[in-house]
Amino acid sequence: MIRTFLSTAAMIALVSACSPAETADAPADTAAPAKAAEAVLPADATGFITANPLPLAEDGSVRKDDYGRPYEYAFLGKTLPHFTGTMLDGSAFDSDDLTQWTVIDVWGLWCSDCQADAPYAAALSTAINQDPDLDFLSIHVPASAARATPEEMYKKYGSIDAYFAEKGYSYPVVIDSDASLRDTLKINWTPSYLLVSPDGVVKGYRSEFSAAKGEPVKDFLKDVARVKAEQQG
Repeated sequence: MIRTFLSTAAMIALVSACSPAETADAPADTAAPAKAAEAVLPADATGFITANPLPLAEDGSVRKDDYGRPYEYAFLGKTLPHFTGTMLDGSAFDSDDLTQWTVIDVWGLWCSDCQADAPYAAALSTAINQDPDLDFLSIHVPASAARATPEEMYKKYGSIDAYFAEKGYSYPVVIDSDASLRDTLKINWTPSYLLVSPDGVVKGYRSEFSAAKGEPVKDFLKDVARVKAEQQG
């Protein structure tokens, strides 16, 4: 069972785009397909979703709110693609080892929104530690393949180890050193949180907690519990 131990720390202001669509090598879309615009979508794409809102764009593009957060996720309701990688401690990781309910946090140290989410992620991990039927996995990704140098990925810290040492964090991290995992998982925004069932199907998706109203971590855990109950029922 993958377990996490995080301590809360102050948020860091980093000037970095958290969507690859906002990077220099991948310009943002300026217009959505006409059919996609027919969908009634909330002003902010910060909620938990278990199904992509319809209708979907015919060209496969992802609809986003004004801030750039996606309303939909490519693998929602589908099997999470198989992937392998190297953990922060140097050990090998294989997604076949995810054999029970798992929350996957996809983030990047370069991303300001990920830093704003740090206290919420800490609270989430603490709660998950109390649930024997739920695991947590973190995947650190670059903004894009063109921005995968250590300088771009880790900024002033130089490494995740240095960042964790300063902030007191300690949790399992898979390192995506070239954006291949980001591409495989079709991540359009960081941070992204995926809920994966024991049979490997993505049952839920949401973007960052820090932009949501109310008590987003508690609300998310209620959503997770509801989805688990529906699956078992």
